[in-house]
Amino acid sequence: MSTPPSNDSDLRSLFDDAVSDVHPEGGTGEIRARAGRPSASRWMPLTVAAAVATVMVIVGGAWLAQQESGDTPAAGPGSTAEQPTSQPSSDDRRTLQVPVYYVGGTAAGPRLFAETHRVRDASGIELQAAVQEALTASPLDPDYENPLSGPGLVATAAAEGGQVTIDLSEALSRPPDMNEEEAQMAVQSLVWTADAAAPGSGPVSFTVDGAPATEVLGIDTSAPLERASADSVLSTVSIATPTEGAVVPTRFEVTGRAATFEANVVWELKRGEEVVRRGFTTARECCTQSPYSFAVTAAPGDYTLVVHDTDESDGEGIGTSADTKRVTVE
Repeated sequence: MSTPPSNDSDLRSLFDDAVSDVHPEGGTGEIRARAGRPSASRWMPLTVAAAVATVMVIVGGAWLAQQESGDTPAAGPGSTAEQPTSQPSSDDRRTLQVPVYYVGGTAAGPRLFAETHRVRDASGIELQAAVQEALTASPLDPDYENPLSGPGLVATAAAEGGQVTIDLSEALSRPPDMNEEEAQMAVQSLVWTADAAAPGSGPVSFTVDGAPATEVLGIDTSAPLERASADSVLSTVSIATPTEGAVVPTRFEVTGRAATFEANVVWELKRGEEVVRRGFTTARECCTQSPYSFAVTAAPGDYTLVVHDTDESDGEGIGTSADTKRVTVE
């Protein structure tokens, strides 16, 4: 940026520079003669005048700006001028939508179900908010449970160096009424939550107050834990939308995931114990976790939506697994 002139000599120098390259040819008579002929050169005096006027505007504006600002330098690298404060800082509190996994009962035993939680007044990253919800919050769906929650239990979570570290405020011992499978699912709920909140961040390492944790709920955590396969820990059928307690229109779409025989997905809409609508659909693939969707039409009222797999064993197998959501149709 050029420096504005500070005195009359600088102003005079700028004027001289502006017209120094203009050299009218010939005497007064020749100039008058050329002015009478239609030629591009007849506009030379106007060009000079315009150049001089432009210089006056630039110089005058710069001089005025200098008078108003005094000796304050322009903001820039190394400048001590006060910088704008409109950019939010990294610890600004905000509302986040985070994925959380909880444990629910199925015909095959405890399995993981996903929810999306709205975390208000969050000060950390999505990973931190999601892990804290998995540890201490209650599921939105009363059919799920949080086997990790304890009074005063907090955690910090960070992704760095190809892995996630969850630092617990205190050691988690396995309760007497929790079996091995339930403990595995509880620990995997944290691993799956961390992976969903920070995809691709790597396995999960556990610490307690900064020191390595060799066990969490009696599960060996001396080495970082990888996320278990979806088919081994997720429910065979689950509902993604609508969510628990949702208000929906008279025609609404149901989405979810299923890993069922021949991709069969069966559903009912119930008012109390009465089934008012029923139907079936198929997931995208058979026998592995894949998406499904279908539409339901119902009159206004309160309902329970039930989505389940099928029992192909003629009653000799483990039975069916289901997910339910209470909805209000308006």
